[in-house]
Amino acid sequence: MTGAAFKDTVSVMTSRSPMVARRVGAESGTRQLLMLHGIYGRGRNWLAVARLLVERRPDWSCWLADMRHHGDAHPGPEAGTLDALAGDIESWGVEQGVQPDAVLGHSFGGKVALAHAARQSTRTLQTWVIDSTPEAKSPSGSAWEMLGIVRALPATFPSRQAAITGIEAGGFSTGVAQWMSTNLVHDPDGFRWRLDFDVMERLLHEFFQTSLWHVLDPGAARHDIHVLKATESSVISPAVVARLVELQAHPRAGAAHVHLHQREGGHWIHAESPEVVVELLAEWLGW
Repeated sequence: MTGAAFKDTVSVMTSRSPMVARRVGAESGTRQLLMLHGIYGRGRNWLAVARLLVERRPDWSCWLADMRHHGDAHPGPEAGTLDALAGDIESWGVEQGVQPDAVLGHSFGGKVALAHAARQSTRTLQTWVIDSTPEAKSPSGSAWEMLGIVRALPATFPSRQAAITGIEAGGFSTGVAQWMSTNLVHDPDGFRWRLDFDVMERLLHEFFQTSLWHVLDPGAARHDIHVLKATESSVISPAVVARLVELQAHPRAGAAHVHLHQREGGHWIHAESPEVVVELLAEWLGW
């Protein structure tokens, strides 16, 4: 794809929505995919996938969102519920004149995508849930463990590497530690976190305590929902897999169309194997 046919643009922060988003796509892209990051993340986490995808599917443009309290987004009036973050999508869309044809979310963002679908039950919508779960359960997993690690570290660091080393000492891989360190900002006192970890904890509690099964079962007849499970990740439990398999095998009239895709990889499958995610999206995006 030539440079003239490919464009990145950024939506500015508005009074309507704390969310901001960067557009990636071909000039001819007429359909819109909104991509939501996970907790501690930001829209640019999906940049490699977005750029490859719009080359394969030039009829689509991608919007890479920074949700409230993350990246360049405004924190908003409060930590927010999943429903409030889904509402941010709607207010952002009104301001930008964009109504996404599909919404994709990874991990925490996957549940925000489902919450958005719950608010959009009367229109045609495709939702992609990337290694996330609709169930409610006790707090657990790497994102929850990360809270304890960062809170045990100093508030400021003499270098970015010092923070990386501290996270590695807590048991995380170098790759995850380096990714987490992108949330550091440099000021005269050294490097400090741009994230408010008290807010992150409240958002994670909201994630774990909220069940959104009703979005898939029964869901809405005009909704097409795709769940990607990374085989090396435990985020989606065997019980959830079994229920998704049942929904896919026995579709019901008037209910959502549910699809389960299982691909080799870990929880960060879009970063580890972007081509796997791109291949799946290129085949199934739109309906």
